[in-house]
Amino acid sequence: MNDGGSGARLHVLLAEDDAVSQCFFAETLAALGCDVDACTRGDEALLRAQARPYDLLLLDVRLPGLGGAELLARLRADPQAAARNAAAVASSAALDTAQHRALLAAGFAGTLLKPTSVTALEALVEAQHLRLGRTLLDDEAALRALGPRRETMTAMRGLLAVELMQLAGDFEHRLRHDPAALIEPLHRLQAACGFCGVPQLAAAAAALERSLLRAAAEPAPEATRFGALLAATRAALDHADTATVNAP
Repeated sequence: MNDGGSGARLHVLLAEDDAVSQCFFAETLAALGCDVDACTRGDEALLRAQARPYDLLLLDVRLPGLGGAELLARLRADPQAAARNAAAVASSAALDTAQHRALLAAGFAGTLLKPTSVTALEALVEAQHLRLGRTLLDDEAALRALGPRRETMTAMRGLLAVELMQLAGDFEHRLRHDPAALIEPLHRLQAACGFCGVPQLAAAAAALERSLLRAAAEPAPEATRFGALLAATRAALDHADTATVNAP
């Protein structure tokens, strides 16, 4: 379930007893490319999570049969459960700071306050893809650009990894003290990412370059996203290289 094939769909278990909320979550997640299993009771959700692997659990805090926090505790305690280690997010119509912290302490990766937005769900799905290393490396796109030899792709990605290491070394310093100096490296990076099949980092580099060209007073969102994708892509490239070395 959690292998990093490019474009892999997230398998989501949705436990939500309100019909309107369940419909919104299920349809939005499906539109975002997820496969969704939905149920209305906590005890049923636990049985499904024990039997099948999921990438993400979206659990209402107050479910009939078994609340979200207790459901997650039982799942984590079951060494045979197929979705024991799946990321879990708690949803609730009422959530104060203390409840949010308690849910994080209970093992949830995050919380959603209902009603929520499509944008919030999109960010949740993207974060989970990043956690799994998905959609960062598109082998098919790289092979289309470079030709059918995987050895060429591996070699080019090795060069890209060096480029990313150099960029990461002083990215924060240049962003704070000489942001204009980042424009040319970001522009070059987009071409390298295109050859190597790294679409998300290419898009983030383009967005940050546009922000810097506008001399935006606060390019914080673009810079934050680029920094996160830079780190995640470096990790994905390292993992791909290790997998190649260790392949039988």
